[in-house]
Amino acid sequence: MKARLNIGILGGGLSAIALGGQLAHDFEILEKEERPGGLCRSFQKEGFRYDLGGHILFSKDESVMEFVRDALGDNANRCRRNNKIFFKGRYVKYPFENGLGDLEKEDIYKCLAGFLKNEHKRPRNFKEWIYYTFGDGIAEAYLIPYNRKIWKCPLEKMAMEWVERIPRPPVEDIIKSAIGIETEGYLHQLYFHYPARGGIEALVKALIADGKPVTTGFEVTGIRRKRGEWIVSNGCEEKMFEKIVVTMPVLKALECMDDVPGDVLRAARSLVHNRVRVVMVGVNNTSLLDKSAIYFPSPEVVFHRACFMGYFSVSNVPSGQSSLIAEVTANGRDEVGEICDSGLVERVIDDLARLGVIDEKDVVTTDVTNIEYGYVVYDSNYAANVRIVRGYASSLGIELLGRFGEFEYLNMDEVIRRSHRLAEKLNAADAG
Repeated sequence: MKARLNIGILGGGLSAIALGGQLAHDFEILEKEERPGGLCRSFQKEGFRYDLGGHILFSKDESVMEFVRDALGDNANRCRRNNKIFFKGRYVKYPFENGLGDLEKEDIYKCLAGFLKNEHKRPRNFKEWIYYTFGDGIAEAYLIPYNRKIWKCPLEKMAMEWVERIPRPPVEDIIKSAIGIETEGYLHQLYFHYPARGGIEALVKALIADGKPVTTGFEVTGIRRKRGEWIVSNGCEEKMFEKIVVTMPVLKALECMDDVPGDVLRAARSLVHNRVRVVMVGVNNTSLLDKSAIYFPSPEVVFHRACFMGYFSVSNVPSGQSSLIAEVTANGRDEVGEICDSGLVERVIDDLARLGVIDEKDVVTTDVTNIEYGYVVYDSNYAANVRIVRGYASSLGIELLGRFGEFEYLNMDEVIRRSHRLAEKLNAADAG
């Protein structure tokens, strides 16, 4: 029989919780906040429940979905995606290339001709990849402006390591879409699961319901190696582990350690991420129950996406009312990141009312939650910097896991899949 390790998991988001549930070793999860879950937490105000973004559960990997369904049990709600893109005053089917028939004829022609007569050369950056893959029309109508809003980075300065996440549309689908024949993109996203009760945080609660050792309110401030063991401190208390897994932001972990080489710290500090500001808007009618999400490419709209919490589950809204969450990407260099919460709410409501999504007089409550670590940005130096950071962690025997542990743009299903894969690796290890 293999000897059991004592593993410290630093950070208590979904990756940590999913990992712990699969480990055959002793472990303890250390979480800075008073509630575990990380980005998978839910908040309530005046009967309205909302999440930190549009968190829904779908995957091409059936084993991941089976894991989710087993965890949620009878609390799993299956929904059909009904996403739209707001373009030139009309709702266009999502993804954009499958909704060309909803456009004006001139725009249909530009998008179809640009796709079929695409002479762009092999790409060297993300912007060129968009043109190369979709053509001028689709790129300039939707993909270029929308991605500028999310990444807050010149697209020509972004790398292409992550573009395999974006499916390439078949020629047949583009033509069918342009002439009005119904097509569906991203079929594995056509249906999704979401907790019937409790918001997305219900998944985290279900995964820790069997008493997994989670210590909250423990902010890691020190990590050091002594006599073959890791000592993790919050400044008042020390905990000892034979192995550690970092799911907290990797830069924060490195800054808790002594004697980290200068090139490693420089690489970690050069990794770019964006904040996300989530604005919840509740209204006193049911007008926001018919769509799952709307995408807004226009630079004149402060948010890039709105998700409708009552569509995910009616338990998220009071009876006879509905809500949305508007997601605003920010970084340290843009004006929207400096707006106070009340000012941001005002801008969001003004934009929603101007576009006809809501009537301002129907708003009954609002709330704002700011997330420091939202999106990983793949700038042109990403690959070199992340390679240095991961190499250093590996040299110390530290495992990195999760969106900001690995510093990789991972959806919930991939976070779960990698957590299970790491658990298999660790379960095969012997403490001796």
